[in-house]
Amino acid sequence: MSGDIDSTFKRLGEWYPQVIKDEKSVICLLLHSQRFIEYIRAEQLEDAVHYGRANLASFLTHEAFEWLLKDSVALLAYEKPAESCLGYLMGSPQREFVADAVNAAVLSTNPTMKDPESCLYSCLERLLRQLTVCSLERRAFNNDQGDAFLLHKEMQNYERSRRS
Repeated sequence: MSGDIDSTFKRLGEWYPQVIKDEKSVICLLLHSQRFIEYIRAEQLEDAVHYGRANLASFLTHEAFEWLLKDSVALLAYEKPAESCLGYLMGSPQREFVADAVNAAVLSTNPTMKDPESCLYSCLERLLRQLTVCSLERRAFNNDQGDAFLLHKEMQNYERSRRS
């Protein structure tokens, strides 16, 4: 949650190496993209570019999270990325999302757990994932026209409608 991804990789390597054993796993993708975002947050753009080239390029074939890579890299285009339309990636909810994914992966390593997959996603998370995929598929079907489903935007719209 603090954004110290280097320590996270180190601790996972020491305590739960199976979580990051597959260097092309979703957990590694999330951690690497968050590290890239943390460089941008610290205004270390040159380091972000070097890190992205060295660590994110191998994930370009990860279709499920292609949007995350594109949006993360697009942060470089903005003078004030935190104030851009992609600024949500630099906020605490994104850090929390990554931390939750890492925690779920760690919990799934418990040898006494009967169904390790069950802790990875709650029913609500599965529903939101399905909604996101359907929205992205609809958008792709319409030649990338229309909005993609972004939970934070939907939550903001909901809050606005409740107030009025």
